[in-house]
Amino acid sequence: MTRSLGLLAAAAALAACSTVKVQTEYDKAANFKAYQTYAYVSQQPGPEQAAAARDPKIREAALATVDKALAAKGLRKTGPDQSPDLLVAVHGSSKKSIEVQTYGYSYSTHPYGYYPALSTPSTEAEGSRDGTLIIDLIDAATKQMIWRGTATDTFKEGTEVKTVTNAVEKTLADYPPPGP
Repeated sequence: MTRSLGLLAAAAALAACSTVKVQTEYDKAANFKAYQTYAYVSQQPGPEQAAAARDPKIREAALATVDKALAAKGLRKTGPDQSPDLLVAVHGSSKKSIEVQTYGYSYSTHPYGYYPALSTPSTEAEGSRDGTLIIDLIDAATKQMIWRGTATDTFKEGTEVKTVTNAVEKTLADYPPPGP
């Protein structure tokens, strides 16, 4: 059974000590207490997805965190051939951004201390990624999406495994939604 999903770079995109923004939406008619088992939607990440989505380390970190979070909510993982109650799909995306800042002054010494002085401008550039992680929960019997959690943030490259774990935890913290 393949555990790989369409997990994109943005899953990795959410900084561990960051300001992850989470939004959820759900079917208000769904009986979330009735869902006891889940399985993953089997889907290989395609070439249109970012390289991090195809990175097995990042994908495995995301899926392991989903497993842990759903187990903590009382759901049991099964295979897709064992009639699960829910199907889980994990998606994401990211885009590179560069922040450039130019400073046209500096501090220099004068007989009476340090004062701002005009100088040759100094420029600093810093790269990051803006990313989105989406976790969909689908009713396996009706094939209708019943819950979606979306996490967005800006992250630094090199923090993928830690950030995907944080993003999944924060997203699934809102599942199940409050009952009627």
